[in-house]
Amino acid sequence: MTYRTAMRLSALHSALFRSLLASFHDVYGDLEPTAALTFLAQLDLPTNTQHLAELRHVLAAGHKNHYRSPGAWDDALRSCS
Repeated sequence: MTYRTAMRLSALHSALFRSLLASFHDVYGDLEPTAALTFLAQLDLPTNTQHLAELRHVLAAGHKNHYRSPGAWDDALRSCS
């Protein structure tokens, strides 16, 4: 609910992106990949947003958290560079 409300303000889209990215990398993070991808697609972000492509990559592959899939982020970095 909080995310949906914040989504209405484009000024908060970068902060929402950073929140998703932090959730992926946090040891206690637990993203639902499909929902996170859908949410991410609705954010109005600059195309050169750092780590946007990598986050899309790991979520599209179904990864919920960096710690549950330790090699996924490195794979995304290689694939998206």
